[in-house]
Formats: sequence, C-alpha cells, structure tokens
Amino acid sequence: MADVFISYHEKSAGELAEQIADALQDAGISSWCARRDLPFGGNFAREIPSQIDACRLFLLILTESVYQSEHIENEVGIAFSRRNNKENIQIVPLELGDFTRKEWVQYYLIHTQSVKFPAQPDEQRIQRLVKRIAKNLNPSAQPQPITPAITSQPTTPAKIIKSGKCAYKVTYTLNENGVLTIAGNGPMWDFTLTGSTPWGEESEKILSVKIQNGITKIGICAFYSCTKLTSVSISNSVTSIGWHAFVGCKNLTSINIPDSVAFIGTLAFYGCEKLTSVSVPAKAKIEDDAFPDTVRVTRRE
Repeated sequence: MADVFISYHEKSAGELAEQIADALQDAGISSWCARRDLPFGGNFAREIPSQIDACRLFLLILTESVYQSEHIENEVGIAFSRRNNKENIQIVPLELGDFTRKEWVQYYLIHTQSVKFPAQPDEQRIQRLVKRIAKNLNPSAQPQPITPAITSQPTTPAKIIKSGKCAYKVTYTLNENGVLTIAGNGPMWDFTLTGSTPWGEESEKILSVKIQNGITKIGICAFYSCTKLTSVSISNSVTSIGWHAFVGCKNLTSINIPDSVAFIGTLAFYGCEKLTSVSVPAKAKIEDDAFPDTVRVTRRE
C-alpha cells in the first residue's frame, strides 16, 4: 500500500495527478493514482477505499469539476472519517486555479490548509509540492548538509540527443534517458512504413513517449518499429491515433488513451506483443485490426 493517495477529477486533473505520482516516485515516496495504478479491470469500489485506509496522506486536487463527481466526495468522506477517528492520516487540498468552494468541500476541509497552484503548474511547483509532502510524512527528518557549491547549481536536466520538428507547429525532443517528448499545437505529420520519421535513426533509443497538451493527432506510422518503447502517455488534447502509429512496438506494455480520442486507425497497434489490455472511450471509432487479437479492449463511458 502507498503512503500518498491522490484524489482527482480525470478530465480536469488526470494528467497532473499522474505527473505528481511520478514525481513522488522519483523522490522515493510511494503513491497511488487510479490513472496509473488501478489494475486493468480492477474493482474501483474495493480498491479505492482500501488504498485510502492504508495511506498516510490524502492529496485532493481541487478543481471546479470535482463537484461533478460523487466519487471524489466519497473519497474525501472516507479520508475525513479516518481523521475524525484520530487515525494517522493527513488531508492536503491542492487548489488548481481560482474558484469558490462548495458546501461539502467546506465541511470536510474546514480545518485544513490548502496548497495553491495556478491552472497550469510548472515542474518547479510540482517539485516544491513533493518536498512539502516529504516533510509532512517525516517531520522529524533532519535536512542533510549541502555544500555551497551544490546549492549554487541547479539540477542538470537530461541531455537532449536529438530534436527538431514533426509538423509545422509541433516539435520533438529525445533525451539521453530515452524519453521522446512531442510538444506544440495541432496534428503531427503523417509518415510512411519506410522509417521516414525524424527520429527514425534513433528509434532503438526510445523507451517512453510523452504526447503533451496541444497535440491533436498522432500521425500515421509515427512510432513505427520503436522496438524498445515500453510506455506512452497521451494528453487530453489528442483526438486521433493514425494508421500503423505503433506498428512493431513489441515491448509496449502501457498506454493511456484519453477520453478525447475519437478515432484509432487500422493496425495502429499491430505487433504490440506485450500489450495485453487497453481501455478506450465509448465514443471512439476503432478501425479493423487496430489492436491485435491478443489485446483485451474495453469501452468506458
């Protein structure tokens, strides 16, 4: 069981919740985020209460849209009940943007201090939140002495080994850790089966792909034969996954397909031998043979 449970509304804060969960993991703090950690086909009604019962800190990402979900109110109620019974749990509200709290939030969080975030938080704010959570979980820990030379130097980001454009308003970067990031606005270019992608010569170095907010389409054959690719994160701005987009990604085991996706093209995931299951929006049009027969595809409302 994890030390931190992250409660959030998927459409407004799902991507941020996963970023925070990953940042906590990088800092050595265990966390549970349904988007990342709920087993495929898992039982929400059983898994979520048990995770809240076991956690030491309940992080609630507050957005206006949380009021549209009775599930979040239930989650907060479980955490509040634990605290009311003087059990070992902290409740930390993270307010995303400016809005007025409604009645049930006021009731449950009246004695809690909120952390304020802008609507689009940057990486530095996430790292500061992680440090605050670490301190809350272990308040007696003594800070390690740091030499002036170290404190004067910022953390060195992973070295970029290749970068360029993959559409008129879309760019890519591939870093030394094998992370390929697609950023910008609009659709990616469509490519061919012959390895015409701008990162084609480096495809064996790609371990994960991050499609950032603003991208609307994953191009045809975009990640063709990226055989070392294991995970893909897709933002809620993507509406289309092109034909053959992930053909030959034989080590791909994890991909999130957000509610925004309305089209998945023919053979999009052909040859993804280790992809066993995937959840897709109910409204999405899935063309013939988009997924191998070995992949269990479920539709979600």
